[in-house]
Amino acid sequence: MILSKIKVAIIGSNRTRLINKLKNENIPIYYLKTDESTTFWVKQNDLKKLKEFADLYGVQLEVVKTSGVAGSLEKTIKNLPYITAVIICFVILIISTQYVYNVKVEAQNDVYANKVELLLRENNIFGTIPKGKINLNEVENLILSNLSEVSFATCYIEGFSLKIKIVANDNPKQTEEKKNLHSDFDAVVTRIMVRSGTGEVAVGQRVKAGDVLIGGYHIADNTPSDGEENGDIIEVAADGEVYGKVYTHKRFVIPEQAYTFVKTGKSKIKRQIGFNKLAVIKSGKVPYEFYEVATTNIKLFGLLPLNITTYEYFELQKVQIEQNTYIENLKNKCDSEFIASLNLDAKLLVKNYEIKEVEGIKYLDIFYETEQRIDNGGYNY
Repeated sequence: MILSKIKVAIIGSNRTRLINKLKNENIPIYYLKTDESTTFWVKQNDLKKLKEFADLYGVQLEVVKTSGVAGSLEKTIKNLPYITAVIICFVILIISTQYVYNVKVEAQNDVYANKVELLLRENNIFGTIPKGKINLNEVENLILSNLSEVSFATCYIEGFSLKIKIVANDNPKQTEEKKNLHSDFDAVVTRIMVRSGTGEVAVGQRVKAGDVLIGGYHIADNTPSDGEENGDIIEVAADGEVYGKVYTHKRFVIPEQAYTFVKTGKSKIKRQIGFNKLAVIKSGKVPYEFYEVATTNIKLFGLLPLNITTYEYFELQKVQIEQNTYIENLKNKCDSEFIASLNLDAKLLVKNYEIKEVEGIKYLDIFYETEQRIDNGGYNY
């Protein structure tokens, strides 16, 4: 039985002489095959002598395969990073079963759920917590004793999560304080429709961001006949729609030498294994100087915070282009991004480009005039 053996291939005119030499030296060979090259197996311990004889006869020798103890050792060394990763993941898996990694609160209303989450954070019950340090009865009593709105709370551990279910006494009441409807932009008012409240601006009026557009009040029609007193002021929820012309200015520096980046067609994939927020096996350095990257994240084992992040890097080549081409590309890019940022009901009325040079620096100024809704969206509690 051969505990460790090596498969070799030899090429050269003196192959037969080498084989005969091995036989004369009582060096056993196994599974001898001759074609364009001669292959056979030898013991691991005989490899050194075989190389000496191959050099002596001018025969080219190549180790093709190893088996037995040496082969197993070689495969182990070759796959050591993967074996290490598996061992690390296995150890992490065992350790991770002793912790919870998130707290989930179930309630019929988000207001109560947020209050419970805030209370737990204030008492350091969030994030990664050892299961042995969680007293479920104490968590339930903490909630019931600090939140009068909660009539029932139950806590339990499921997998890697601390789950809390609560039942509230009543639905939370919205605050009765009504506020005004304000402008989100500097603009010139073009249209105004008041559904509730009192309009504070008129068509053609210039407003600034933060100005009141519709007041959260209504003046009752109970003015005395002599007209010396105003009617009663009744607070209401300001609601309506106000549109205006909005002017946007963007400025870009035009470099003396302009460049663009194009894909070369080359790409490389790197992966990173993470546990919770810790990178266990890092992806390594970025393979290119200029690149685009696409990221895919896969979470393993459901609730277990073990994930594999795949990064695909696409190599980019820096290419010099004419300044006019650079300016046109810049215009198109800015236009596309600006149009995409507008609301569906917004209209682009005018756009204008200006190129100017100030103290030796060339600028591209882009001006947009749009008509769009300028109020901050109706009810504002």
